[in-house]
Amino acid sequence: MRERLLSSVGEDMAVVRGQGARWRRILPGVEYQLLNVDKAEGVQTAMWRMAPGSRIPAHPHAHDEECYIFEGSLEHKGERYVAGDYMLAPAGSRHGAITSSDGVLMLIRGERLSLRDRFLLRAALALGR
Repeated sequence: MRERLLSSVGEDMAVVRGQGARWRRILPGVEYQLLNVDKAEGVQTAMWRMAPGSRIPAHPHAHDEECYIFEGSLEHKGERYVAGDYMLAPAGSRHGAITSSDGVLMLIRGERLSLRDRFLLRAALALGR
């Protein structure tokens, strides 16, 4: 895919078009759209959206995770974050559960999600963590 994108815009730029882009469901009401993967660093950049009432269970971070909220809001550890807010979870930190009462659209740059990570998030959600 990377090669196809680069060939369409030149060697110095990659483009992911918003129209018709693929959203991947990771949890009930939670989807992400992969924008870029840096295999050497082990990180990815992705758009994430959470439907109203959805939840991401507590999880650790092996790499720094940056998050910028474009629309809506989310709640984490009793704090509400809204459009325009930026958060940095440093490597080695652990999120508590993240919820969104009215839905949220955000850009996240952080560690790559493996199949194992997806399984662990779903298991934690099923266990109510």
